[in-house]
Amino acid sequence: MSLGPSHPVWTKLYTALASLASECGGTFAFVLDEGNGLWCVGLPHQAPTTFTAHENRAADRFYRDVIVPKMTSLRRGVHLDVAKVDGDDRHAALSFAGIYVVVVWFDAPFDPSLVRARLRRALPEVEKLTLALPPYDGPGTDEGAARARA
Repeated sequence: MSLGPSHPVWTKLYTALASLASECGGTFAFVLDEGNGLWCVGLPHQAPTTFTAHENRAADRFYRDVIVPKMTSLRRGVHLDVAKVDGDDRHAALSFAGIYVVVVWFDAPFDPSLVRARLRRALPEVEKLTLALPPYDGPGTDEGAARARA
């Protein structure tokens, strides 16, 4: 079964991410892994969908600008906790399970302390759902993802 609206766990993750984005005042939220595998993008007030081209490009920029420079640290188990409140590509993010990052994306200024608190509160559910997803054959499917699921 492919990941998307027909997969029940993926749909729950979508809903959790969409709710997180809404609670934080963000435009969307997503989960990606250390290999730039984009697992799910949640859009507030929209039915579960994989038609997220704009959001996918934002996730690619996040990966390039935030994950790649910290790749060595992440692979050594250092947790990622970042917030960019100025300029373009505003976001707040937390890593989990060694190789995943949950990100809330913003088009306007936000309170990083409030968003971090909401991210931390949502993290156990996002982690549980992400780790319950089956591996897929897209970018980022690697040994690290398989080990995190084991």
